[in-house]
Amino acid sequence: MKSPLKSNIHFNCLSELKKIINPKSKISSFFLKNGVIELPLVDVGHIIVAHTNKAPIYEFWAELLTNPKRLAIGVEKIMPIMDEEQFSVFQETWFMNSNQFSRNVLYFILNVCSEEGIASLGKMNKKRMNPIVMSNLKKFKTQNFFPFFDKCEKQIDAISTAKETDYILLPIGDYSLNLFEQGKSKGPDMYTFNHKEIHARVKDLDKKCILLYKNHPALFNLYKSFNIKMVDKYGRVADNKESCEDLIITNF
Repeated sequence: MKSPLKSNIHFNCLSELKKIINPKSKISSFFLKNGVIELPLVDVGHIIVAHTNKAPIYEFWAELLTNPKRLAIGVEKIMPIMDEEQFSVFQETWFMNSNQFSRNVLYFILNVCSEEGIASLGKMNKKRMNPIVMSNLKKFKTQNFFPFFDKCEKQIDAISTAKETDYILLPIGDYSLNLFEQGKSKGPDMYTFNHKEIHARVKDLDKKCILLYKNHPALFNLYKSFNIKMVDKYGRVADNKESCEDLIITNF
């Protein structure tokens, strides 16, 4: 089942990722956002426990899994009257709405219509909310996908709670040194990644761990003791770093 949400990170490595995971595995995925990696794994027979420490993300997925048609009705009521000024205001306030259903509707609209694919960031483009998106929302149905809310300040702290699982999956995305993150405000749907801390947490794990990154030269040194598979923009194994788009990093 295709996720109705938009993504700010496009991974090309899904086909290669499926090849390294044993059939009918239980996977604990962390940093849940749009489900574009997790849901295709469910479709091929895996069980996904999708962790997030972001309450609005967990609330949205709980609503989507139980009543997508109700969610679609809410979206259809708001979209005709949404303009750029309202969009900008809601990006800063949607999570403050006292009504949980209203928060979920706004989160979906902001995510889909944002040119960045992030509810709290990006310019509005109403054309992104097209009939295909609405059809995907109304028809959304999946099994063996279980969002889980971690009550912790840092999502990485919850990795130790994944006991009964075959794989730990961390779809990180872009690598940066976070030099300009301090002092910047972030929406409640946005994660901050400390890549050195993530490495420190996973290097001694007794579970099979998979990290997904966009290509960056620093990762080859940081994860030099791990196995790194390079994937090009067509989803094929890359034979050189220049043609590499994605990295699948594993400890097995």
